Amino acid sequence: MAKDKKSFILYVDQKDLWNKLPDDIAGKLIKHIYSYVSDENPTSDDLIIEIAFEPIKQQLKRDLKLFEDKRVKRSEAGMAGANKRWQPIANDSKRISNIAKMAVNVNVNDNVIDNIDYQALLVYMNKSFGRNFKVVSDKIQRSYKSRLKDGYKKEDIINAILNCKENSYHKENNYQYCTPEFFSRAETLDKYADRTIVTESDSILAILNK
Repeated sequence: MAKDKKSFILYVDQKDLWNKLPDDIAGKLIKHIYSYVSDENPTSDDLIIEIAFEPIKQQLKRDLKLFEDKRVKRSEAGMAGANKRWQPIANDSKRISNIAKMAVNVNVNDNVIDNIDYQALLVYMNKSFGRNFKVVSDKIQRSYKSRLKDGYKKEDIINAILNCKENSYHKENNYQYCTPEFFSRAETLDKYADRTIVTESDSILAILNK
């Protein structure tokens, strides 16, 4: 797997494959998958495992390429934004000196990073999924904060919610999996954030900003 990638996705449409496998073979297959994503280059003498693993491996490769492409785009966007912000002061030695002093004396405030209005997020989730969530726990807030530090944006969270709202699988399951914790996962954002272009996300995003 790519550096810093801590998760991978198994898809619901692979369920029939798993159901057709005997339990002992399914157990060996999942161990084979974990070995593969851990870069251990596993091999198997069992032809059934090799055949069953092949489509899963190809999907894992596609997901990995998507992850790498997104990481490059985020990095490039971050660098471009930083260059744009800092270019006007690049030749101003006095301002550079003042900034250097600030960097030494000021600690990073978590609130600068964690700028999601969680109450507004709950209101929107409850409206979207017909749920009644009351609170976003400290643990889940830390998970959202980690996603923002990873380079995900609030637009990604909103897009993921909107796309899950229209997703047939989640509709059929009455949105039981669409929880605040679910949308704090990197794999959820990777899977759902970019599926559609959401035109209403800008207006929704405004209510999530503190």
